[in-house]
Amino acid sequence: MANDTVLLRCPACKTVNRVPVRKLGDLPRCGKCRALLEFPGAPVAVTASGFAEEILQWPGAVLAEFWSPTCGVCRSLEPDIYALARRRSGRLKVATINVLQESSLANRFQIRAVPLFLLYRHGIKVGEMKGGLPKAQLEAWIDSLL
Repeated sequence: MANDTVLLRCPACKTVNRVPVRKLGDLPRCGKCRALLEFPGAPVAVTASGFAEEILQWPGAVLAEFWSPTCGVCRSLEPDIYALARRRSGRLKVATINVLQESSLANRFQIRAVPLFLLYRHGIKVGEMKGGLPKAQLEAWIDSLL
């Protein structure tokens, strides 16, 4: 993906649109259905039924966080994960998977401890990080793999 474009999913028809950064202030519309495109400001909560569409079929980079609401480290990282999703919106999709609610995904990926971060690019896993990291180190790890 070029540095001067972002990827935005249409809220109406779910088409992924590549939008030039310079056009973001012009209220961009979906190329397929003409609906207004929204700039996401938070991580996407992913379920087993949406895993392929949201992560494996996404044409850009995705950081998938497997987490649990009972994990203290996961809860302490939450503000940083939300800030990362806002700051890199359109360039890096941040997806969260609650392992208590999505046990089939936890089993599929053999999750034994949380948090676990998987980094995907064009549907291919390019990195895995176990445990929590300070915000700067997490971003450095992401940058080193993308």
